[in-house]
Amino acid sequence: MKKIQDILKRKSSRAKSGHLPSKALDEKTIGRVFLEAAKGEIKNLEDSDISEMRMKDNILYIKTAHPVISSELFLLREKILEKTNDIAGKKVVEKMLIG
Repeated sequence: MKKIQDILKRKSSRAKSGHLPSKALDEKTIGRVFLEAAKGEIKNLEDSDISEMRMKDNILYIKTAHPVISSELFLLREKILEKTNDIAGKKVVEKMLIG
């Protein structure tokens, strides 16, 4: 399975070389980047622990399946946001709201 960083690097290098137009990352890609960053910080985090993710105005809205996951995300939100933006290569998420 390919790592999300490799896919994002490939997208950005193709856009710079003129093969693809440069455009913002879509909601699904940002969600995958967030999950990868969160899994790096929270051990045993599964995709199924996050029941819903959506983006609006650079704010990531997250619903979790368990209150414990919500607490962990809240406590580690700054690290996860920083790591998400690092993986994406630009500031795609400014704030994260957990419900």
